[in-house]
Amino acid sequence: MAAPDTLPWLARYDAGKYQPGTFLERGVMLPFTTPALLGGRIRPGERKSPELVLANPAGAEGVYILPWSGMPDVCTPTLHDRALWGRVAELAILTPRTVRQATRAVAAEGLAGRAAARAAAEAEKATRDACTYTHYHLLLELVRQGDPDGRAGTLRPGDLTALEQRARAVLVARRTDGSLSPASAFEALAELAEVVEPCGLPGDPTRARLPQLAAEITGMIQDLGRWAELAGPAERSCIRLLSDGAMLTHRCFRLALKALQDQLGDLWTMVQRWRLAPEAISALAARPEWLLDGWELICGLWRAAGESQRGAALLDMASLVPMIPAEVGDWMGFDAAGTMEAHRSGLRQWRRTVQPNQDWVSGRMLELTARNEGLRAHCA
Repeated sequence: MAAPDTLPWLARYDAGKYQPGTFLERGVMLPFTTPALLGGRIRPGERKSPELVLANPAGAEGVYILPWSGMPDVCTPTLHDRALWGRVAELAILTPRTVRQATRAVAAEGLAGRAAARAAAEAEKATRDACTYTHYHLLLELVRQGDPDGRAGTLRPGDLTALEQRARAVLVARRTDGSLSPASAFEALAELAEVVEPCGLPGDPTRARLPQLAAEITGMIQDLGRWAELAGPAERSCIRLLSDGAMLTHRCFRLALKALQDQLGDLWTMVQRWRLAPEAISALAARPEWLLDGWELICGLWRAAGESQRGAALLDMASLVPMIPAEVGDWMGFDAAGTMEAHRSGLRQWRRTVQPNQDWVSGRMLELTARNEGLRAHCA
């Protein structure tokens, strides 16, 4: 017998036809370990308290939007998830980056197991190192832009003192009345390194996290394409949505990444803009991460699934394909939200007749919780 489209005790949280206008309205995905909360997102609420955006637990189309106080109507969260919500609910600004920092802090406490705690500590160190590498390469680029013909001679690789001296000389030479002092501009460049670190620089010399995640998504889709040759109709429908959704997201990601990295072509001007209007550059730098938010979990589910579990994993993965908010159309110049909605419509044609994956209510709670704790290590 097919599962109901809506669980009666959750009907009051049903959001109806849900199409977010902005990324903030869509919310940021949280790495919950409770099976019923997989893929849940946090977003600002109308009454200051944040809201949970949760895919329909019955496996049908649509989402529920509820306060954390409504959680007993859904499930009993793990200790990790309680601590996670408590931490992110206190954030003044909700972005994928601020949420990631908070979730790492929770994982580091060991509430999702030792592997997740170890991965969180390693990821935090990797981020600090990446900021240092990014700053180094920004200094190199500033020197190159100030001396495109290389008349000042070649710098020895790794000679940070000489590099900083050369960079400061460029800032002194570029200074005009009303512009930043060389000291302020040098500080601003270090701040910019932290802002652009997840996106990296042209050519990806720092092997930045977001370009690497985009490459992982591409690799997963290629793997799915090979697996689809032996898959049934339901699995192929899931793979089609995942492939189409990933290609569209990747297209938007490349454009958003280019828009940011094009600004790096004139670092002097970018530094001035950063000190005058940091919000504009921060928003531009956040777009690539907003676009990929949620795909890391999808990749993790595929990686964690054994050969006999991949059909069930595909149902979860397809249900987690992130919607693209309407605001992306303003950035990209085409209706990205409508295109994604068209891709999702193909999934609905068979979804009404296929029994959804409801392992979370069928006695596999401990197994799925353990799997999700393993995903915490992958998505640190």
